[in-house]
Amino acid sequence: MNKIFASVGLAALGVSTLHAQYAPGVTPSEMANPRGWSVAATVRGFYDDNYLTRPNSTAISSYGEEFSPAVAFNSSLNNSLVTLSYVFDMQRYERTDTTDSSHQFNANLTQKFSDRYSLQVGESFVVAQQPTVIDTSIVSTPLYTSGDNIHNNGTLSFTAGLTPEFDLQLSYANDLYAYQQTYGDVYNPDMGASTVLSPSRSALLDRIDQLATVNLNWKAMNQLTAVLGYTYGHAGYTSPEPIIFANSASGQTFGNPANVLSKSRNNDSHFFFVGADKQFTSTLVGRIRAGGEYLDYYNADESAFSPYLDANLTWTYMKDCTLQAGVTHEHNATDVVSAMGQPVLDSESTAAYLSVSHKIAGALTGGLMGQFQHSAFNDSGANNQSEEFFITGLNFSYRFSQYLSAETGYNWNKLVSDISDRDYTRNVVYLGVRATY
Repeated sequence: MNKIFASVGLAALGVSTLHAQYAPGVTPSEMANPRGWSVAATVRGFYDDNYLTRPNSTAISSYGEEFSPAVAFNSSLNNSLVTLSYVFDMQRYERTDTTDSSHQFNANLTQKFSDRYSLQVGESFVVAQQPTVIDTSIVSTPLYTSGDNIHNNGTLSFTAGLTPEFDLQLSYANDLYAYQQTYGDVYNPDMGASTVLSPSRSALLDRIDQLATVNLNWKAMNQLTAVLGYTYGHAGYTSPEPIIFANSASGQTFGNPANVLSKSRNNDSHFFFVGADKQFTSTLVGRIRAGGEYLDYYNADESAFSPYLDANLTWTYMKDCTLQAGVTHEHNATDVVSAMGQPVLDSESTAAYLSVSHKIAGALTGGLMGQFQHSAFNDSGANNQSEEFFITGLNFSYRFSQYLSAETGYNWNKLVSDISDRDYTRNVVYLGVRATY
């Protein structure tokens, strides 16, 4: 059972890495507390020079305060492990006297029925405004979005041992996105024909992504498992709103068939891949999945084929010192829509990330997180345009005692885009304390 707790800790580390930005939350050690539960609270003061992620010429800066309580629970009984965590984060910006808040809830169940059969169930529910909190890996929109924006992720995985060398793994993942901003929040439809109509966040990003996967795992040799797999995916956009509007000056209005609706982005996808899981040493573990991805945008009468890659490496290079790195390449949703009359169906993105946690000396720990994402927009109307998104975090923590620590850090975000009025730079510095029990 201790091995199960260790794997949960690594999974929690992976999630924080993919956020690629330091934020209050539940640490792996708090998640695996042998007492079975832990509580924590973080209080910070910060300065954010572009908290609305606007173009640099219109950026608004502000000092602010942040408060974030968290709770974690774990329980193991009869070959089962249950972990639960909840994080609330509230940020108040003094410049405008406004407040943002986010909620992050995670639940996981691991049940080992026998040496041959096991089940894993996961649930993650997020309400947030910041893009690196709403998305945990490839970021669909690099822009701040006001309101209660929801991302719910549910996973189910069943593994059956066919023989001592072969396992069959069946899994299912469901991602639901629901943004608060809708049609009426963006513009007044009663204004004149010269009004430029912009699609809402709901129209561009509300969707349900589903993935069903079957893997055949071969324990080829000690500490090496080869994988052959297939995934069927479906992306269904749920908003009834247009993402491109008909030309109102020609007498066409909202609801006219000339409007391009969000469902034009619906697609079926097929992933074929091979891979391997390798434990090189007791401190070095790697994983890779590589293959191809075929997508059918059936409502737009379009299709695409591209490479698929998901690889990562975790190295505990010293006691209490960990490095994690990875790269992914796949299609994903985007908030960019063509102004050329045809919709951007999605983007093809490559994201590379790195996370280092290093115990510098005694009670002083440092950490570095970073992610680079390149996205090419998938439609001829976008004129082969693309953008790069950089997200970096540097953090130092000093533990005064088992229950109290101080922390300071710096976060940097930068968007470089071929799309006009999207480029921005954002710098955040913070100083705070964290209490844990």
